[in-house]
Amino acid sequence: MPVTITVSEVRQALYYAAGAQSARGEGAPSLAVLGQWFHEAVGWLVKDSGKDSPLAVLADVEEVLQVWKQTLVERAYCQFVGPRLTSHQAALQDVAPQVLTFWQAMQAACHWLAELAWSVRPPRASRAAGHPAPWLTLAEWLTTEEPLSCDLREPGWVDCVRLVGVADAVVRLADADNSNPSRERGNAWCAIEFKLGQNSPAADLGQACLYHMMLSAAGQIANESPGRDMPDTGTLALISFRPERHEQLFDAATLASARQRLVDLIGKLAGVDAALAAAPKGRTGPVHAPDTQLPRSSAHRITQPTDEHLKLGQMLVTTLTNEYGVAVSLDGPPIVGPTFLRFPIKLGKRMKVAAVQQRVEELQLRLGLSRPPFIAIEEGLLVVDVQRPDRQKVLFSDIRSQLPVPDTKLGGSHVPVGVDIFGRLVCANLATTEHAHLLAAGTTGSGKSEWLRSAIAGLIVTNTPDTLRLLIIDPKRNAFHALRNSPYLWKPLVFPDEQPAAEVLKDLAAEMDRRYRQLDGADSHAQLVARSDVPLPRIVCVCDEYRDLISRSREERKQIEEQICRLGAKARAAGIHLILATQEPRRETIKGPLDSNIPARVGLWMQKAQESRMLLSEAGAEKLLGHGDLLFKDAGPPRRLQAPLLTEANREAIFV
Repeated sequence: MPVTITVSEVRQALYYAAGAQSARGEGAPSLAVLGQWFHEAVGWLVKDSGKDSPLAVLADVEEVLQVWKQTLVERAYCQFVGPRLTSHQAALQDVAPQVLTFWQAMQAACHWLAELAWSVRPPRASRAAGHPAPWLTLAEWLTTEEPLSCDLREPGWVDCVRLVGVADAVVRLADADNSNPSRERGNAWCAIEFKLGQNSPAADLGQACLYHMMLSAAGQIANESPGRDMPDTGTLALISFRPERHEQLFDAATLASARQRLVDLIGKLAGVDAALAAAPKGRTGPVHAPDTQLPRSSAHRITQPTDEHLKLGQMLVTTLTNEYGVAVSLDGPPIVGPTFLRFPIKLGKRMKVAAVQQRVEELQLRLGLSRPPFIAIEEGLLVVDVQRPDRQKVLFSDIRSQLPVPDTKLGGSHVPVGVDIFGRLVCANLATTEHAHLLAAGTTGSGKSEWLRSAIAGLIVTNTPDTLRLLIIDPKRNAFHALRNSPYLWKPLVFPDEQPAAEVLKDLAAEMDRRYRQLDGADSHAQLVARSDVPLPRIVCVCDEYRDLISRSREERKQIEEQICRLGAKARAAGIHLILATQEPRRETIKGPLDSNIPARVGLWMQKAQESRMLLSEAGAEKLLGHGDLLFKDAGPPRRLQAPLLTEANREAIFV
């Protein structure tokens, strides 16, 4: 079976090989959530839904290009951008420059789409004769978030490599001749990568070239669009919005010279280059090329599938194909994570993803699983995640070396959330708007308290008492006992039955106000620390069982929610952050100050799908396996991770 590698892995290697931060190009950095909105907005604008298409508004206005541009801008704001800015107003209020840049980029994107629609508009006479409206033509020719793949085979490789990814957009154009719409049109296509904000020229171009390579692969376009003969050449367009639009066009001949270098890098990353004697065979996780300087956070765990794992994959295929008539096959070897196995699935002809998703309960029964399998699209592949029969623990000591190197003056702001299926550590960066505060939820046995302890440990090992202070609120009185004498405490451990939590949170809000008076023109805690000789530690408030706090009395709940609302909206710039956890993510707990001010969510195992929807805006957490198996949601869709376990010995060594 081929070794699978993703475009994002290749891009990461290119980014660090080019010098990482030092190789960044023009433009200001953007927030992840704004980048996600930008991509979603473009896809929303060009969706083909007939008269309900957002572009269909062009039929009701004067046929003038400038009018089309302004009309699309107004519709994008009223129906897409405006509602999102309103619902996230509190979280975005201290990043106004990034929001303004995002909106300027959105306007530029609307103008670009209007120009495309204008260029494909047929003459009025043709439209009267039944020729498609320009927005329908554009929706047919421009597809967003398109899954792509191709197989690579090179001399000297010990195995085939399957390259997979999801292109931002693909434009399939014809040789337009508006004066003669009946004329036979030749096909041409253009792969597009959108970049919002600051770019990395080497990584961006390499990523776009990879999509060009996949689109050019023999048979790829024919498989995606039956009956459409696409040439084995095409144009690459790299379009960035910084916030004004920038375009770079490259023809196939220019791109050919870069192809071999990319293929060589892919061979090293996949571990199939025979010249690398030490490279593992049959890779199940990313292997970084030895000539790329990657950070410690790129470390990974490689686990070979066992016969038991392979047998489980065959049972999965047999169950779907033979028992339920859903024609599928394995699209590569299983990826072995510490908690679950991921089987990439290839659908047979005329088979739909829904046909597999509808058999979740049957698969659970036939495979003997205690939890239902996950079925999703990941990196352009249909995957089925099933619990690993020989589940492994991920210890905090295993991932400690992957924590980012802290700043000597600021300390570390990264909270370890969990490791992905390849064993790569995923962190939440408290210094960013989308991760400034975290809300976790999980029932008994989910590993919620253990996750909180590993999050605290990750902060402690990358800081000193001069750069970090902790405010711990412990309603259970036993979750953080080992921290009772820690030099990192801002105040002694808070037990709400002895000291009202509302008073402590009021003190924290007063500290926030004091720091705001110190800012004196600085935009953030980092700028304030940089220009001061006096240490100003980051303060992280960690609270287990938040629901217990707000269930004591109506007056106390009102006071607590008032302070949580103020801290959630303003505290990040002052270097103050909240990490809250609750066992029951009910509507009366989540909705309100938490929902509007804490966008980053950690969902551990829950009893009901409704609880998962309340926390993550979608079901899924009820299918988790417990003991640290979690879903992490920030800007995009939830990512499945495994939380590291902080053993008692490590806890005593780090916390004391």
